Amino acid sequence: MSIKTLQTELKNLKDKRVLLRLDLNEEIDARGKLVDNFRIESALLTIRKLVKAGAKIIIASHLGRPEGKWDKALSLKPIAECLAECLKYKFVETEDSLPSYKIPHVILFKKPLNKRGVAKLLGDQSAHDIVMLENIRFYEGEDNNSPEFAELLSKFADYYVNDAFSVTHHPASSIVAITKRLPSSAGPLLEKEIKSLDHVLNGNIRKPFVLVMGGIKIEDKAKTLRNLSRRADKVLLGGGLANLFLCAQGYDIGKNNISKASLAIAKELLLNLKSKLILPADVVVLSSKSATKGKAQAKKITDVGITDQIFDIGPQTILSYSKELKQAGTICWNGPLGYFEDKKFRAGTMSLAKVVGGLGKRKAYALAGGGETVAAIRLAGQLEHFDHISTGGGAMLEYLAGEKLPGIEALKK
Repeated sequence: MSIKTLQTELKNLKDKRVLLRLDLNEEIDARGKLVDNFRIESALLTIRKLVKAGAKIIIASHLGRPEGKWDKALSLKPIAECLAECLKYKFVETEDSLPSYKIPHVILFKKPLNKRGVAKLLGDQSAHDIVMLENIRFYEGEDNNSPEFAELLSKFADYYVNDAFSVTHHPASSIVAITKRLPSSAGPLLEKEIKSLDHVLNGNIRKPFVLVMGGIKIEDKAKTLRNLSRRADKVLLGGGLANLFLCAQGYDIGKNNISKASLAIAKELLLNLKSKLILPADVVVLSSKSATKGKAQAKKITDVGITDQIFDIGPQTILSYSKELKQAGTICWNGPLGYFEDKKFRAGTMSLAKVVGGLGKRKAYALAGGGETVAAIRLAGQLEHFDHISTGGGAMLEYLAGEKLPGIEALKK
């Protein structure tokens, strides 16, 4: 790896102000409560390393897509509160002063950074406190990779750490431009992501290598399929991707909204994947106008009718996919195999999550990533049994497609 890592710099960061870019973009429900805290938990190792080194931590992160506008509904307050709870710190929010008493705080700093006096306020930060800036995407310059916004950010810190792998494919100001203003390095999480993904891409992997892909958008996954299929021995598909490929093979897949462009991509990939590709032999369908009402039933793919809608892989497919996975030495998984959010269509994704979880860290090297994939694996109780769970979805796909990610390129020596 040709990028500087945080571990080599820790001894030099005592009393230094460190701008730590994280991706704490967790799902928030209608009540303003966190649905999950996977990314917050993933960031704790880096935060604790910096705390132990005596650094003054200033966290920059985002939530949602406010597109340069201040939106109260996308405030980082629930994120900061959860971080404080995880660290057992006291939570406070402020615009005009920082706490001065010696109790560790997570401080949500809500004042716009371009206002007068902000540099002095943040300069009063105590070493035992952690400051979290309000949603970095509230600033128009962030998404534009603005040099001017990066210059503003650099005034509040002495050093920059990128530990936000999941947004390294975006050329944002707090990801790319900031590295030209401050000495910079990759955090432990980003370092681990690169090493784990490189192992699958270029490492001496255990064979057979089985690639599992689900989800919907072929446009987001085509390059990854092309690149990884060169190394993979088997490619197992589920979800909307499987439906698309089945349609490309001439099967009737019932009610669907498949575009001509998506179908063309699938037909092209069929020629490249050839004998490596394994598609569902049976599926779980509903014969109803409603997307989730009615009685679910398993059907052979040859029996799917025009009024059927596919929501999961069927029991025979679960058995055949499980057989392939149990022979694997390396497994890479992105995308659920069905509409697992509904209990009626959860069997495929949950079953395979448990199969892979039973193999990971033991018989096979198991890597998975993507927001829905991680949520499904967590629901199956298997997170801790995978060798690596990527915090990135789009970034993971682009990296595995062999693309250069702007945030990583910016950190190279």
